Amino acid sequence: MDELDSKPWYRQFWPWFLICLPGAAVVASLYTLSLAVRTSDSLVVVADDEGVDVVTERNLAAERRAKSLGLEALIAIDPGSGAVNATLIGTATADWPDTLELLFSHPAFADRDQRVTLAKAPPDADGNPTWSGHVLSIAGGRWYLVLRSGDDWRLNGVWSGKPTVRLIPAGASGDGDA
Repeated sequence: MDELDSKPWYRQFWPWFLICLPGAAVVASLYTLSLAVRTSDSLVVVADDEGVDVVTERNLAAERRAKSLGLEALIAIDPGSGAVNATLIGTATADWPDTLELLFSHPAFADRDQRVTLAKAPPDADGNPTWSGHVLSIAGGRWYLVLRSGDDWRLNGVWSGKPTVRLIPAGASGDGDA
């Protein structure tokens, strides 16, 4: 004759295994919900009360100005020392600013974003204007870079840890890497 298992169901392996699978999904969904409630969306940050549309229009105008000037920038970044050098290539202008602002924007975490002020330095060997500055520390990974001169013009690019990156006006052809 066949021998029957006389243990009650709650002492068996398979009922608990089958209960744990949907139970784990419920616990994971509750954790995801708690993350969504506790954290804010940092992907769109507007520093002032003007609104996203005003800031966006200002940025687009600055990018159109950079494109009309034919500006491009070559940014050299040394993650070890934090040295940052920017060389502008494009239409020669007699009134280059004394300082430029370089923004490092992390794609996911706004608290990692950094602003670096670059001071005017002597021109390079080809006579192109250069600026230099220093970043305290920059983590590896992908970063969005914006080089701008106030609201006058603006150049964009993506840095992935390479020694140099080329910044161009948004909408211009190119991949943004040197």
